[in-house]
Amino acid sequence: MQQEAPALATVNNERIGVEEFQRAYARGLTQWERLIGGDEKKRDALKPIVLNQLIDSMLLDQEARRKGISVDDAAVQAEVQRLIQPMDDESFKLAAQQAGQSIPEWSRTIRRRLIHRKLIQAEVIDKIRITPRELRAYYERNQPEFRQAEQVRVRHIAVNSKAQYDKVQRLLERKGDFTQLAREHSITPDRMNDGDLGYVERGVLPPEFDQAIFRMTQIGSISPARRPVQTQLGYHIFRLEGRRQAMLLPFDDAVPRIRQVLAQRKQAEQYRTWLESLRELATVRIDQELLNGIKRG
Repeated sequence: MQQEAPALATVNNERIGVEEFQRAYARGLTQWERLIGGDEKKRDALKPIVLNQLIDSMLLDQEARRKGISVDDAAVQAEVQRLIQPMDDESFKLAAQQAGQSIPEWSRTIRRRLIHRKLIQAEVIDKIRITPRELRAYYERNQPEFRQAEQVRVRHIAVNSKAQYDKVQRLLERKGDFTQLAREHSITPDRMNDGDLGYVERGVLPPEFDQAIFRMTQIGSISPARRPVQTQLGYHIFRLEGRRQAMLLPFDDAVPRIRQVLAQRKQAEQYRTWLESLRELATVRIDQELLNGIKRG
């Protein structure tokens, strides 16, 4: 009878073999090649990191089975399609090779990842609660985040020559419709939106634009014909549509952004706490001597 190879680690009596670890270790060495190179100390320091990742993954596998969490083939296929464009046999093979796995291994990895994601959603993310007090406290502590710079809303016409610029300016002086002229004469994609650039603050558009549009004060005014704005693209004409003064974003308007920030923070904290609780309840054994003896992936 063939003797079973020794386990590098066991997680609740489920084995992590040397070969499985070596494959994961080889992938880790490849991933961190630039930082690790041939430094043996760094290569050795990576080993417990890789092993702990395998242990964590096994704990998630076991918890998902205990909770009855699974994913069907359609979900796996949809994830493969999201990851691979175009989705054909050659692309699938290349994606598996880049992951350092065979095609069957990579398919199993995708299924496993989806199961873990579903488990974490149910056990961590869906249980996150953010109170009104937490929202308000974050807003009060982080006022600079919610200071909104001065903004202007402008429409824009771009033409590729001074002659064309002068022609459009003459049409505007004769009360020509700016939006219609933008559609007919502008050479930039915003002509499809009647030249509307929306609300912008300083530094978003080219400096030449900022100098012109933030100098304008009267709503409906058009950038002066005698001071053409010129860039490598050509000549530009602007009409001021609106202005917002610098202000502190009201709390109610800031709430969605604050909720997202706090949720991300809590997700990381609560995931770590939850995973530690799985570790505490598990029986994990590591053959440290065997781990130390593995020198290369």
